[in-house]
Amino acid sequence: MTLATDLAIRKWKPVKDGEAIGTGGRTGLYIRGWKSGAKAFYFRAKTWIKLGDYPDTSLAMARELSITAKRLVREGFGVDALRRGFANATTATELEAVVREELLAGLAATGTICAPTYHELWNEWYEGRKLKLQEGPSRRRPEAIHLHHIKPVLGDRPIADIRRREIFALLEPLFREKPVTAGHALGHIQAVFERAANKELIEADPTPRKSAFSDALVRREVKHHGTLAPERMPDLWQWLGTTDASDTAKLAILTAMTTGHRIGVVVHAEWTHIDDGSGVWTVPARTDRSTKGRMKSGREYALRLPEPLLERLKAHRTDPDKRYVFESPTTMGPITPNAIRKSLKRFNPELTAHGFRNAIKVWCRTATPPVPDHIADAFCDHSLRGLDTSYRRVDTSTERAELAARLYNFVTGVKA
Repeated sequence: MTLATDLAIRKWKPVKDGEAIGTGGRTGLYIRGWKSGAKAFYFRAKTWIKLGDYPDTSLAMARELSITAKRLVREGFGVDALRRGFANATTATELEAVVREELLAGLAATGTICAPTYHELWNEWYEGRKLKLQEGPSRRRPEAIHLHHIKPVLGDRPIADIRRREIFALLEPLFREKPVTAGHALGHIQAVFERAANKELIEADPTPRKSAFSDALVRREVKHHGTLAPERMPDLWQWLGTTDASDTAKLAILTAMTTGHRIGVVVHAEWTHIDDGSGVWTVPARTDRSTKGRMKSGREYALRLPEPLLERLKAHRTDPDKRYVFESPTTMGPITPNAIRKSLKRFNPELTAHGFRNAIKVWCRTATPPVPDHIADAFCDHSLRGLDTSYRRVDTSTERAELAARLYNFVTGVKA
C-alpha cells in the first residue's frame, strides 16, 4: 500500500500511532500518522528523519526534499547533516545549501542553526573507530583522553569556531607533562577535524603539526618493558620452586619463557587449542576485537610444545571439563595476567612477562649454536619488514618447535 496522492493522504486514517506508509517513487519518503489525526512526512535514512508536518508541508514539496536528500545520502552526508537540513530548510535548494554548510555562517549568525560541536563530531568518529580497536585499554584510551583532556576545553565549541591557537594552547602543556598522551590526543583531534573537512563543515584543518610542539617536548629516556638477562631465566624458574606461588602461576610463567607468547595469550590458552596427539598448540586467528588471548598480529599461530612441558600441563589438569589450561585456583575462568605480574615482581620489581620476549631474542643470538634472527622473529610472531618479509612464506614450524624445546631445557636446567 502506498499513499501517492494528496487526496489519499488526506483520507487516510492510521490504525495505530506512528504508522508509516510509503508515498511511492522509491525516494525514501513516508507519511506517518497518529490516531489523534496528526500526520507528518519522514525521510528514511538508517533512521526516521522528520521533514515536516502535513499539510503545512505539501506532498509535492516533501517529494522534492526527499529526492535531494537521497542524492545527498549517496554522496556520503550523514543523518545529522540531513536532520539539520530538514529543520532549517523549506525548499530543496535550501536543504542542499544547509547540508553542504554553504548557509552555515549566515544561519548561525541569526541563531537559527548551530554548527555541530567538537564533542558531537568526536562521538561520530569514535563510534566508527572503536569497533576496529581491541576491546580493553586500546578501546578505552581514546575515550579517556577525550573526556579528561579535550572535552573540557573544546567539547562544547562549534567545530567551525575552533582556532589553531586554542588547540596549540591545549596541547602544549600536555606535551610537556604527558608526551605520549599528548601524541594520542593530537591524532584524535586531527581525525575529528578531517571528518569535519570531509563533511564540508570547515574550509581548512586548524590542527597544528606535531613539529609545532618540538619546544615543549623534553627528551626522556625511553622506558622499555622490564626484562631479564637470559642467563637468569633458569634462576627465576628455580626461585619459583621455593615460593608459595600457585602451581598454575608457575606453569604459566614457564610456558611464557618456553614459547615467547605474550602473557595474555598464555593465560587464555584453551585445551581445545592443544592437539593431544601432536602436542601442537594453535592460537586461533582473531575474528573480532573482543575475544581475548589472540596473537597481536591477528594471525593464527601454531607451535608444537616440548613434550616435557606438555606432560607437566596434562598432569596439572585435574578437571577434564575445565576450559582453560591455566584455570585460576581461586576464581572462575583463567588466571589473570596480574597474578603472574605479582609473582614476577617478587623476584624483580622491574620485571614484566613481556620482558621474556626480549630475553629470548638475546638468548637466540648468544646460544650455541645461535638461532637465526628470522627464526627468532617468527617464534615471537614479530612483524617483518623489507627483505625479511620473504621468510613469512617459509614454513618454520620445525625450527620453532626445536627452539621451544631448547628454551625449555635451558630454563629448567635439563642437559641436552
